Amino acid sequence: MNEPHRPIPNPHDPTKFAPMGGPMMPGPGGQMPPPWPPMPPSPPPHGNRRLIWVLLGLVCVLTVTAVVLTVTLVGRDRHEPARSSAIASSATSGDKPPLPVSALDGLLPAKDVVRDAVSDPGIGLVNDGAAIDTDVMVDADCQGIASVAGPVYAGSGWTAIRWQRWNSPAEPDPPEWVHEVLMSVATYPQAEAARTFYTKQSAAWHKCSGRNINFRISAVKDAPDQFWSVGVVTDADGVLKTTLTREGGGGWSCQHTLNVRNNIVVRISVCGFTDSAAAAQTLLDAVNQKIDAAA
Repeated sequence: MNEPHRPIPNPHDPTKFAPMGGPMMPGPGGQMPPPWPPMPPSPPPHGNRRLIWVLLGLVCVLTVTAVVLTVTLVGRDRHEPARSSAIASSATSGDKPPLPVSALDGLLPAKDVVRDAVSDPGIGLVNDGAAIDTDVMVDADCQGIASVAGPVYAGSGWTAIRWQRWNSPAEPDPPEWVHEVLMSVATYPQAEAARTFYTKQSAAWHKCSGRNINFRISAVKDAPDQFWSVGVVTDADGVLKTTLTREGGGGWSCQHTLNVRNNIVVRISVCGFTDSAAAAQTLLDAVNQKIDAAA
């Protein structure tokens, strides 16, 4: 599962890039506002001026001290709950308990969802797996756009993955292609680790925007070049998107999307001879709904 279009070798060799523990990110802190300034003292009464001024000075000192302490304590009472709430909110807002690895098998869409998304009754599941391919492409810096491969995920802290490949016609290598769908879900120990992976992929994708890249497997002797043109890369509403168009492919193109939901990285690629953006978004939404329901 390491090319957007045929031939696509099966990713069944997890030996080189095994899952590993993911990093944890600290939550944000806060800062208390300064106390209010004390009020100025009232005018002194008539009487013994020296004694009055001494007493007045003492009273002013005590008054100022009392006001500062009172305002400080009131300020703390007023702001401490908000600070604690902000810290708690930053740790839990939008975050549900991480999904276990056991939840992965139920996250990818069923056949009717895939069929309806691409409007193709002839599409069928032709391959699936729970390992990551170790092949490295010539333009490895752009491999993350279209590849669920070890060089892309290595060191990111992923713990498990499930992927599926759907073809129309429903054959591993049909003589005439109509559609192809590649989907994967990968778990991370915590949502922070998944978001870190997303951020790094966003930077990598943007560096490839507008380039012509070669997806030829570099270690395979005499392998043919596989040139693709990368379209505009967008990162909006937490979803990475771009389109790859095959050189000399007669209009064959693939819409690639990537997002993070909870501690799951979701990747959807839909290929065909027509615009596949809507189909990719439909499948991405279907997976996200399953993740939300499983939490």
